[in-house]
Amino acid sequence: MVTDKTTLVVNRDNCPLCKSKGRKILFSAKHNSPGFIDFIKFEAYYSDAFYKAFHNSAANELLYEIAECDDCHFIYLTEVLSDMGMGLLYNEWLDKEMLRVHYSKLPHIIYHEHMVSVLRKHFNKKQQPTLMDFGAGYGRFVEMSVQKGFKTFAFDIGADKNDFMDNMGVTIINNLSKHKNYFNVIWVNQVLEHVSDPLGIVKELTESLTDDGLIFIAMPDCTHVKKILEQKPLSQELFRLVSPHQHINAFTNNTLKLLGINSGLIPLSMVDFFKLYNFKLSPAELKFLVKKTIKNSGASTGLLFKKK
Repeated sequence: MVTDKTTLVVNRDNCPLCKSKGRKILFSAKHNSPGFIDFIKFEAYYSDAFYKAFHNSAANELLYEIAECDDCHFIYLTEVLSDMGMGLLYNEWLDKEMLRVHYSKLPHIIYHEHMVSVLRKHFNKKQQPTLMDFGAGYGRFVEMSVQKGFKTFAFDIGADKNDFMDNMGVTIINNLSKHKNYFNVIWVNQVLEHVSDPLGIVKELTESLTDDGLIFIAMPDCTHVKKILEQKPLSQELFRLVSPHQHINAFTNNTLKLLGINSGLIPLSMVDFFKLYNFKLSPAELKFLVKKTIKNSGASTGLLFKKK
């Protein structure tokens, strides 16, 4: 039982991307304020253990406060779960069986399969290039990676997810420091909106990338979050973008670029695509790659990066 809020949260006094202290508060409410529980209930996969903790411990004392950086205009929650809190969230507060069933029923993502095929073709001179899925979940992407011939690694903090991937032919890792300059491809899809220190993590991932490697980063596109805040505060539409425990960073395409640049990466441009791939890809493959990694795609924004 969590009795002390200070062990459960960390306060982000600086912007997670540029470290500026200047910010304006866009919205602020305590989790135990009247009606806030209805906002929390937009998460369909909280377990009985979460609601027990919420009603009987310091878990209901958290602050839902949305700030915008004065300098880079990144939007983020100021008070977020600590490492201990994240462990509780992903190993106790979210219903593992409900999530497993949910992900098992999701439709096959064609563009992920196409993307891993294109990346494998780029590294076709390597007998078995290395790929790591950071935040691998239940292994839908790593399964495709193995099938396409990558030596595949997975990193995830969910113990149940690691157990689920155990027989997929992937290597489960939990320490990036042992894999410096090792991975040809790093896949970070729908992960960095969840973490308290996205800049620190991407810097660490950059150190794990080979000099000729590529890293794909994608997350929800939060371009319209301020408009939603003004028109529909504490709505399901807002919850999908900035939620009390999980979606704690609201990225746009521009702030995603800034994250990469501040981490020692460069987003690929059209010139880079033609130079890097040296016409090994068909026109259709190049068009696909540009569409998915330069422009926003649907509800998500994603970019391919290389080292500076």
